[in-house]
This record gives sequence, C-alpha cells and structure tokens, in this order.
Amino acid sequence: MENLNYKLNFGKLCAEFNLGQLTTEPDQVFGGFLHRMYQLKTDKGAYAVKALNPQIMQRTTAMDNFIFSEKVANMAYQNKINALPAIASKGSCIHEVDGQYYLLFPWVQGRILPAGVIDMDCCKMMGEVLANIHNTDFSQLIVDNQNENFYSAEVDWSDYAHKGKHESLEWSYLLLDSLNKVYHWEKLAHSSARLLSNNKVISHGDLDQKNVLWDENQVPIIIDWESAGATNPTYELIDVALNWSGFPTGNLSKDAFCTIISAYRNHGGVICDNLLDVLNYGFQGKLDWLAYNIRRSLKLECTDDTEQKLGTSEAIKTLQAIHDYADFIPVGIEWLSDGLSLVSR
Repeated sequence: MENLNYKLNFGKLCAEFNLGQLTTEPDQVFGGFLHRMYQLKTDKGAYAVKALNPQIMQRTTAMDNFIFSEKVANMAYQNKINALPAIASKGSCIHEVDGQYYLLFPWVQGRILPAGVIDMDCCKMMGEVLANIHNTDFSQLIVDNQNENFYSAEVDWSDYAHKGKHESLEWSYLLLDSLNKVYHWEKLAHSSARLLSNNKVISHGDLDQKNVLWDENQVPIIIDWESAGATNPTYELIDVALNWSGFPTGNLSKDAFCTIISAYRNHGGVICDNLLDVLNYGFQGKLDWLAYNIRRSLKLECTDDTEQKLGTSEAIKTLQAIHDYADFIPVGIEWLSDGLSLVSR
C-alpha cells in the first residue's frame, strides 16, 4: 500500500465550508489512535475537526463505511440517543480539500473519564445507553455487506513476526513466543463468528471511555461513530463492560463489570447467546487491532514516523492485552452469571 501523508489546510477548509475565519492556530486534540483531531476556533464558532487518516481512506470500503456510520449516528440521535453526528455540508458529511478528507463537528464541552478510572454511576448509565442503542430500530440501514464485520481474513502471523524480527521491533519477539497461541485464538474467533453471525444489531462498535463525553450535568454524549455497523449484541456488551471496569489498565473491577451487565438487562437488553462463544469471539477485534498496528509498525500502512512509532507501541500493548483476555475468559463466565443474577435488584 502506498504511504500517504496528511495534507492539512484548515484555512481552505474553513473557506470552502463556510466555517468562518480562523481566530487562533488549530490545536491538536490527542487521544485517538486512527485519525487526527483538532479544535478550530473561528469568528463563527468552535469546531472539532477530524482529519481522516489518508492510509485508511485508500481502502475501497472506507468512504462507504464512513457514510454508513454517520447514518447510524444520525438515526441514533433521532431516536433520543445522545449522539454527536458530523456536520453535513454540500450534501455530504465527508469534506474533501486537496485530497484530504475531514469530518466536522460542533465543539462540545465535556470531560472524558480517564482510562482506569472506574465510576459506578457512569457504569450504570453506559449499560442503559447500550441497551437503548441495541433496542433502536436501524433496520432501514441494513445493507448486504453488514456481515463483513463478523469475519476477518486469516493473518500470516509467522511472516509478520519474522519481518518484525528482521527490523528488530520489540513486538516481534513477543509474537514469536506466542505464535501457537495466536493461531489458536484466531481459530476460536473464526469458529465463534460463524455461530454468532445470525444474531446481530447495528451499534456504535467502539463504546469505550475515550468515545464518551460527560457534560456538566453528568449526561453522556456519544462521539466517534466511525466503527458503527453490525455486531453481536452480547459481544459488544462484554466489550463495553470490560472497558468501563478497568480491563485496559489491569485494574479490573468485578462490581463495575457486573453493574454494566445488570443495568443493560434492567433497561431491556437481551442476552441469548452462548457466553463461551461470545468470549471466544472477543479475540477477533483484538487480533484485528494487533494486525493493523503491526502493519503500521512495519511501515506497510502508515503515514509517517509518528504513526509508525504508535503502531509499534500499540502492537506491544495489544499482545499483552490478548494474553490477559485469554486469562480472563474463565473468570468472565463466572462474572457474567453473577451479573445476570443482579437484574432488577
């Protein structure tokens, strides 16, 4: 894949889409791992501008996926989900200037709950929010390719590991030590995908702490809908419960995990899948993220040295997270049973 760099021209973006004159230099907002976000202040207001990763925009499905995700965000908003859809202009939510694509949003004041910080009230609200999203009727948006998220192509992990070793990349030695396990986890994920693909909903797809703003009244605002699409509802519930109960930082709280599960059920969420199948399917998203970051680290799919370094660090963290997740699965079966028993308490 050809390496492409960001081509940012905020002055021209403001002029072409009637955002006003810039009053200060744009400030980069850090926190995301795929694209670059900036705050723009003009004489007409303040905006959050997401400069879309040029490497990702080369993918044949990228444009359609972004357009679809914004349809999901808009429909969620229309159904009283506190979503933040992108600003549409000239008939589109995707804005292009000199070959660089952007998403524009109104700037919203709010705080993000820091990674590793566990707030039980937030956990209850996230269980409720997720149930409301899963109970929203997105049926008019269903398209033929919405099963594609359930299946990932097999990865030549051995080839990646040896390429990384040749470049003396730290993750390569961790991957070489784990090759048999990684191939086993990939097989479990693919087998479970076949079993779960008949139970799907349209949902946010990445409802972790960095994608929720809390306003001054502690009301959640759901942002970053770019991963929206078809998913298994129980899989997404477990993924949300893990993220909000401290799993990414190793500070895992059973009470927080079970609170999200019970809040989801108490607000109309339904769990009808085999729990072990769902937990095994959970390897897929993590392995997909690992493969993508390995490609960035190997400079097969990255825009610059900064992104290459990010890919390297994320590959190391993701490998460890997958090992931790494998250890969690037997515990997860027990916790899920306990969470279900808390319904209506």
